Order: sequence, then C-alpha cells, then structure tokens
Amino acid sequence: CRPEYKQLHLLREHLLGVPFVALTATATERVRGDIANSLNLSNPHVAIGSFDRPNLFYGVKSCNRSMSFISELVQDVSKNCTVGGSTIIYCTTIRDTEQVHEAMIAAGIKANIYHGKMGSKAREESHRSFVRDEVLVMVATIAFGMGIDKPDVRCVIHYGCPKSLESYYQESGRCGRDGLPSVCWLYYQRSDFAKADFYCSEATNATQKNAIMDSFMAAQKYCLLATCRRKSLLQYFGEERYTDCGNCDNCTGTKNERDLSKESFLLLSCVKSCGGRWGLNMPVDVLRGSRVKKIVEKNYDKLPMHAMGKDYPPNWWKALGSLLMAHGYLKETVSDGFRLVSVSPKGVKFLSDGGTPLVLQLTAEMIGQEEQGSLQNKEGGLNPSTTAESEKISEEELKLYQMLLNVRMKLAQDIGTAPYAICGDQTLRHFAKIRPSTGARLANIDGVNQHFISRYSGTFVQNIAQFSKQLNLSLDDSSGVEDMMSVPKPVNNSLPRNLGDAKFTSWELWQKQEYSFKKIAHFRRAVPIKEQTVISYILDAARDGCEMNWNRFFEETGLTPEIASQIRLAIAKVGSRERLKPIKEELPENITYEMIKIFFAADDLGVLEKTFGNAPTDGSPAQTAESAKPCSHGSEALEKGDPGDPVIISGACDSSAATKRSQTDGTLLSADEPVKKLQKIEEQGTEPTTANVATEDAILELAASRNGVSLEDAVKHFSGSKRESVVEMLESLRCSFAVYMKNGCYLVL
Repeated sequence: CRPEYKQLHLLREHLLGVPFVALTATATERVRGDIANSLNLSNPHVAIGSFDRPNLFYGVKSCNRSMSFISELVQDVSKNCTVGGSTIIYCTTIRDTEQVHEAMIAAGIKANIYHGKMGSKAREESHRSFVRDEVLVMVATIAFGMGIDKPDVRCVIHYGCPKSLESYYQESGRCGRDGLPSVCWLYYQRSDFAKADFYCSEATNATQKNAIMDSFMAAQKYCLLATCRRKSLLQYFGEERYTDCGNCDNCTGTKNERDLSKESFLLLSCVKSCGGRWGLNMPVDVLRGSRVKKIVEKNYDKLPMHAMGKDYPPNWWKALGSLLMAHGYLKETVSDGFRLVSVSPKGVKFLSDGGTPLVLQLTAEMIGQEEQGSLQNKEGGLNPSTTAESEKISEEELKLYQMLLNVRMKLAQDIGTAPYAICGDQTLRHFAKIRPSTGARLANIDGVNQHFISRYSGTFVQNIAQFSKQLNLSLDDSSGVEDMMSVPKPVNNSLPRNLGDAKFTSWELWQKQEYSFKKIAHFRRAVPIKEQTVISYILDAARDGCEMNWNRFFEETGLTPEIASQIRLAIAKVGSRERLKPIKEELPENITYEMIKIFFAADDLGVLEKTFGNAPTDGSPAQTAESAKPCSHGSEALEKGDPGDPVIISGACDSSAATKRSQTDGTLLSADEPVKKLQKIEEQGTEPTTANVATEDAILELAASRNGVSLEDAVKHFSGSKRESVVEMLESLRCSFAVYMKNGCYLVL
C-alpha cells in the first residue's frame, strides 16, 4: 500500500475520542489484519460481504504480443464498440499503453489514453470524455482507477499479468456494476512472470519483499489455472465456493484430461535432482537438453533425464510445472527475493510409488503449445455477451436498443452530463424489449424513477413509438423480460489474421514505395514511432504471406550471411531459442538484439537459405568472420579503427569477403576459431577514436550486455553525449518500464 496509509494512526493523537472505520473493496485476511494494526484498532468489529460478482465472466488467454495479436484485439474491441459497450484496457507499462492506444486510433476506434506521465489536465479530460461516452475505449495503466463511477463498462481487459490478485479484482470489478452481463479478460505471456524484481524494487525490507512476491505468485497461479477461476478468486479472499461457477473460460471450455504420469515423473525427478535450489527454468532447460554454462558446471548435463523432454517446448513444461504446483506435487517458496521450486511430500510419494497414473486437466496454454497455434485464435473473442443470442433478444430489438443509446447520448450532451446519469443500460434494454407506449407503462419498468418520468419520459416514449414502427415491432410487449438477466456466455469469435491498417501501411510503404524505415516511422505522424516498430510491422506482414524483398530487408537491417551464421552457432551452443539474453552473451557486441529477432523471423519463414543463396548459414568456417553493417534503424555500430577492438574486415553483405580478422596485437586468426565475445573499449585501457553517442537503444544494449549498468559507467561509455542527456534517457527508459533500478544499477526489464 502507499506509505502514507501506514501513517494514518497518527491521526489518533489529534482526533481524540473519534471512532475509526476502515472500508475496502477487496482485502484478504492478512490485509485486513494489517489494516487493523496500522490504524491501531483495538478488537474491531469486522464485517465481510460476499466477493462474488455473478454477472462477470472471467477468462485468461496466453498471448505473444505480436502486432498480429494486437490487430486481433483491436478487431474484438471494435465489435464491442458497435453495440455501445465501454471497454477499459489495463496495461502494465506506459510503453504498452501507448502501443495499444496507437493501434486503436489507427483502426479508427475512438479511444483515450491515461497514465501517470500525463499532465493532470490531460488526465482529467481523458477521464471526463470516457465517463460521458464521448469515447468508448480507455487504454490505461493502473493509475486510472480512483473515482471511476461508471456502471456500464462491459469489458475490462488486462494486457499483462497484474502484480496481485487484489489489484486485479479491484480493476476487473469496475466492469458490469449495473448487474448486466460483462466480461473480464486477462492476457499474459511468460515474460510477465519475470517482473517480480521490478515489483520488489521499492520494498524497504525482506518482509515487504516476500509479501509482494507472494501476491505476485498468486496472480501467476491464477493465469495458469485449469479449474474454475471464480472459485479460485473467492477462495483467495476467504470465501468458500463448493461448486464450479459455469461462467468462466475453464468451466465453459472443452475439458481435456490426459494421463500425465510419465511427463510429471520426469519433471519431478529433474526438480529433485537439481536440489530444489532453482526456479522452473533450470529443470526445464535440463529436460530440453540445454548445455549452458550453469548446467555444465553443476554436471546437470550428466543427469539421466537430461534431453529427455525435447518432445515438448519449454513453455509446455513450465505450464505442467504450474499445474503440478496447483495440485500439490510441487511447492514454490521465496528466499531472499528468489523463487525456488521443490518437490512436496505429495510429489515425493508419487515418485516413490512409480508408475501411478496421474490424470490431469490440461491448461489452455499446454493445448496451444501442443497444437502450435495461437490461443487467441482458438478461444474466441472477448466481446461481452450482449448479443441477441445470449439475451434472447431479437435482431430488431437489438437495433432499437442501439437507437435508444443514441437518444440517451444526445440528451446527455445537451445537458452536459454522463449518459448513465439519465438511465442505465439495463433500463434501455427493458425499453427495447417491452416498448412502452405511454409514460404510465414506462414508469412500471425497473430503473425508472420520478425524476426520469418528469424530464425524459415524453422523449423516450415518442422515440420508442417512432423506431418501433420503422422496425415493424409492436408496442407494450411484456413477455420475456426475465430472460434479460441470463448468465453471460463467451462468444466464439474466431478472427481471421488480417493485417491492421498501421501494419499494412508500413509494409506497403516499404515494399512498394521503397521508403526507408525512418521515413515510414515519421509518415503522417505528429509523434514518430520507433523504427524497430516499423520493422516488426513489416515482419508481421511477411508472416501473413505478404511479398517481401528479403535481399533489401537484410541489407537495411544489417543481417549478413556471416552474422546469421554466428547467431545460429550461438543458438546451438545455448541449446534453446527461448531466451534472447543467453544467445546475445555468446555473440559479439556489434550483433544486436534486433538482429537476433530478425534472424528468428526469417529462419521461421525459411527465407535465409533462399536469400543468401550458396552463402553458408550452418556455421561453416567461411562465415565466422565478424562482419557487421550498422543497422539502418539506429542500432549501435562498431567503429572501425578502435585500437581496443577487433577490426571488421569482411563486407556487409558479401559472402565472399575475407575470412580473417585482426586481433589487438596485429596477428591474424583463422576464421575457423570459434566466435569470441568482443572486448569492451574500457577494459582495454585505451580511448576510442570516435566517442560513443547515447541513444535509448544503445543504452538498453549496454545494460543488457553487462547485466546492469551504473549511471557513472553509462556516462563514461557514452562519452560523445553530455551527462545530462544520458541521465534524461535513463530516466525516460525507467519511466516507460524498459529498465529498473536495483543496487544502484539500471537493469533491463
């Protein structure tokens, strides 16, 4: 909680004899005790209501955050807007907030943005226009929350795993406050679970740090759940539910159970053999056959189960690990801020029994990994259940409801108030279903008060009669109103993988008009996007089957046959493509993270060999020369002539270039020698002939290559930039959650 909350007990010294009451929407038993202690409450009376919100549908999906996925998200939100539903999209970082908001605007959706870096006036205006339905979509960080008094939000989306279930339940609870069917979707990816250090960075002691970790682990467990989500949420807050809800993705989805005894035995054995001193990543890497430095040093590559799990991808094994935790076979603990996984007594018994069947329900992530398909395409859209099918309302009645939404909007604009202040969505649905012909009949409908009758009944009765006549609907139909409150069901909405406008435009400008990445980044934009974003758009277009001039693309991004070979060698050495950092550590500094990502995309599409022709891409000696053309989108280039660095002598795209490189002592080494990490200028004790200039991308590269960098080291490294400029860029990266501070160093998030 906020530090000021811990000081509220000081008010007792000034307000003698004044009773204190603490009110909160969501608090576990531990938090309730903490509140009582913080306020110095003596034997307080505690009243707890139900946490259940039966009208809300809960769903969770794994996503990859590619531009294709964002385009599909935009399409779903657009469909929600067409039926008048408001949507809040919560993002964990300002960068994600701006990216999603930009995608909404590019698709023609009226959307506002809200985050802590905006000025107070801009935030107030954004909040006001959303509350008054002038825009139907708000893309925001968790800064958007206090003072939201809008009952007709139909959909709340969390774009990233939240830091705790308390915050998630509060934020999702802003959905459907009028009692109508509404939906809450949470999208996560595995990298979200690595943000624990970031959330713990502001903890002042070990107790706070462990509490933050416990809350974050509970949120992670919710993401990976295979059973009823509502039951799990209620149990977390101390409310028991003994039956499944029938209104979450796990309850309504197809059950997929399987005997996982063999796979579970392998994973449990590996965790036990690793001594329970690691998280899930280490035993999973062992099962997958990795030979990274830590595994070899610990002799884990000699374990009998090493490389026995290659049949499944890493994330499948991690999902199985989470499933085994949920069923009590594994346990996760926190020690000094590190998450450790070990075999529980139940798991030890399973191992000792040997061969005992273990039938478990597969999670959606496991199914998706096996089918090698994107979950978001298979599980349907996120649109709330306000369709004719879910509410037993005809298409004509739905059209009437949308017409009445417009009438309410016009009235609200005329008097300068929020539309829901005139009447709620549920009341308008009753109007569309019953279609009262007089003010007296209208007054009998739930949600209609005397103030509404005196001011608005005439307008609505007149419009209902006019629109009903246009739609051939009879008036005064009182049948079936009770069906309006039916439990929501998720709408199957398999979306085609169509290109969004922003992505298609970027591809067309580059492929057909031959614009540069920089020119596209500035094309018709008041604020340019990053050139890396343009490149990702173009790659997404290639994945969707668009024509590509790969020779030109590789030339402009600096990916040569030699660099492709080095990346392939690094992948082979690491044994996995799952994480970029270990691969980057095996490569020269002039090969950027961006180049590795481009290699992955091109390799997946099978275009490397076709494009580079006979140039070897399998790690043969002819291509281990360390050549690099500076990437045209601003990656940090290796300067020629620096006495402390090897000199690049092969051409940027010429596969027949020289295959030798000079060392600092002037001798030549054969290209058969394995690629070695380039030594840093500072470590050589010599000054570069050309000073390094700081850019945000270059700072990220430096911080990633060193596992963190201090301010002084960054200023020294980028001697070509002023200290103030480096400080400003670091703070900008920290505010956008690209880096975070720990022990005086900036680390890449």
